Amino acid sequence: MKKVKISGANKSLANPSDYQNMLQELKGIIANGQYQAYKAVDNIKVQTYWQIGERIVREELKNMDRAGYGKYLIDNLAMDLGIEHKLMHRIIKFYRIYPIVATLSRQLSWSHYVELIELSDDKERQFYESKIVANSWSVRELRKNIESRLYQKTDQKDIDEILKTKLPAVVDLQKIFKPDYDFNFLEIASSHQEKELEDKIISNIEYFLKELGNDFMFLGRQVPILIDNEKHYIDLVLYHRGIPCVVLVDLKADKLDSRDIGQMNKYISYYRHNRQYIYENDTIGLIICKELGREEVIYALDGLEEKIFVSLYKTKLPSEERIKRAVRGIN
Repeated sequence: MKKVKISGANKSLANPSDYQNMLQELKGIIANGQYQAYKAVDNIKVQTYWQIGERIVREELKNMDRAGYGKYLIDNLAMDLGIEHKLMHRIIKFYRIYPIVATLSRQLSWSHYVELIELSDDKERQFYESKIVANSWSVRELRKNIESRLYQKTDQKDIDEILKTKLPAVVDLQKIFKPDYDFNFLEIASSHQEKELEDKIISNIEYFLKELGNDFMFLGRQVPILIDNEKHYIDLVLYHRGIPCVVLVDLKADKLDSRDIGQMNKYISYYRHNRQYIYENDTIGLIICKELGREEVIYALDGLEEKIFVSLYKTKLPSEERIKRAVRGIN
């Protein structure tokens, strides 16, 4: 690509240091976007191959009494689907070794699995799976360590310790984010404002995280981000260890508006491009509101259901005795 030469008239407008810093930042944004796109496509490939393998093996089991049916099935499916025989056999082997889809890790690519399914020892395979995730190994690094017999050279105590580490599995996001949350522990007036709701949540952060469910961690409140030189503030930023990913939370003390979803989508996109680490899954948004219109949510979320989750919350008024004590304290 030909570089544009800055003319003498424009030289005074150019700050070489600032330009180079911006250039490097933009290169990083592009590289991260390309990586995330590749990762998403590869995860889909892994899931697709698993489903293909599951369906073929299920058909084989139905026809176990028919001699040679398995070979007939694979040969014909490979031809009709346009899949190479070698790949078809790998897909079936992949499913037989990983028959439970929840044991698949989003951190492992299809190329990683191609190497792993050649290992006959389950413990050795699990050892390398953990090593891939912990050290962000490329396929080339994985192959090199297998060829150098790293597993066989590692002390058994170290192997046992490594195998205790559970890999991040494919999780069902619909089960993590509930349709409604019980905020009775806040004891807040029904006419509360968002600032009051947020303050109450921060004062009761332990109960709040417990209500959300396991593996949620609190990272910050009113977290600033800069878009077009304008500061925006995210109500709460959480982290979910099981996914793993950042969860941006928007609190609405009134009815949800479609503009709230648009705003959350913008914040998620910013985080995915600028603050998301390579080893994390895509940032998710959670809008917790007091009231919502079902059709409003359906149409506003069309295509964003795995990216933004909307939940209702309910509260209760403070007890009469607590109100009296508060009044006495004021007086």
